[in-house]
Amino acid sequence: MLGLFILLCDKMNKNIIIIGITGVGKTTVGKLVAEKLNKVFIDLDRSIELHCGVDVATIFAIESEIGFRQRETEELRRIVDNASDYVLSVGGGCIVKPENRNILSLSNNIIIQLHADIEILVHRLMKYPSKRPLFSSENNIEMEKKIIKLYEDRREAYDLITDIKLNTSTMRALQVAELAVKIIQQQ
Repeated sequence: MLGLFILLCDKMNKNIIIIGITGVGKTTVGKLVAEKLNKVFIDLDRSIELHCGVDVATIFAIESEIGFRQRETEELRRIVDNASDYVLSVGGGCIVKPENRNILSLSNNIIIQLHADIEILVHRLMKYPSKRPLFSSENNIEMEKKIIKLYEDRREAYDLITDIKLNTSTMRALQVAELAVKIIQQQ
């Protein structure tokens, strides 16, 4: 009986990392998972913004994607080294750098990949294009092409570190969060 209790506590003490292409609902689902598991929620992009004093779009405009990715790695390392018992939502491109994948793949992390059908992603991204630096000037057709290319370029990196993969196309965020929590508790 004590062994089962220790096993359950060990699962609940793991950090949860939410990854996936932009528009799949990482932040929304991450907040809900954190709430359900009584963990702290951290959004990596928001954390970068707080430390820099400007939004991600401004960082992209001033430092380009290369500068942003360096800041992303630094902030990711800071979080992993200083925080515990959290749900962390990372930007869609965070997993591109092998260093970031290594940081995220720590044994104390459970990595959940969210994905969705391309049409759904285009619809979601068109609602708030200014919040997505890589898609801010795209029309629907160009955005769809860019999403397909980004996802194809990143798919292998996502899959390399994924423990749980969930399709968010036909589910509300609360349903995705509940399913994620259920799977985590069953592992």
